[in-house]
Amino acid sequence: MDDHHRAALDRAHREGRPVRLRRSIPGADELEGFVLGTGPVWTLLAACTDHHLDGWTAVRTTDLRKVRDLGGPDTLTVRVLRRRGRWPVRPPGAELPLDDLPGLLAAACAEYGLIALHTERNAPDSCWVGAVTAVRPASLRLHEVDPEARWRPEPTKFRFSDVTRVNLGTRYNAVLREFAGPRP
Repeated sequence: MDDHHRAALDRAHREGRPVRLRRSIPGADELEGFVLGTGPVWTLLAACTDHHLDGWTAVRTTDLRKVRDLGGPDTLTVRVLRRRGRWPVRPPGAELPLDDLPGLLAAACAEYGLIALHTERNAPDSCWVGAVTAVRPASLRLHEVDPEARWRPEPTKFRFSDVTRVNLGTRYNAVLREFAGPRP
């Protein structure tokens, strides 16, 4: 990320300005929301689409290519959030380390139970929702919940180097957690 975009990211964080993030990953979604923290490895965004907050998204800081400022405190998004009592935007309930994927995942799973992993360089249109069951030096095991809220029989292995995005505290994850019940 160049100095101009780094400055825009820092300003958005400092001033609570909505942004759109574009990343260097071909086919990856552009993300909108509010920057809540930036670390050497991960940047945390309060995800906001169509004037609604929906959990948090952590993306690799090195993947960020463009930070577009979407306005200040008078934008419609901020006005809507303020009226609905959702402003200022709050961070997740857990302290999420932004310098370490294993630490981020452990804190997110402890707080929310399920997280969504994205490996957008390999599968830009897919995500895997589940609970982290093991962390190795270069990989993790995720016990997945399918879209019908059923636990898969065995955990799946993911290499840390493949993980480009983590979603936590979303409405979708909460519904899956509610209907999947405890891990078998």
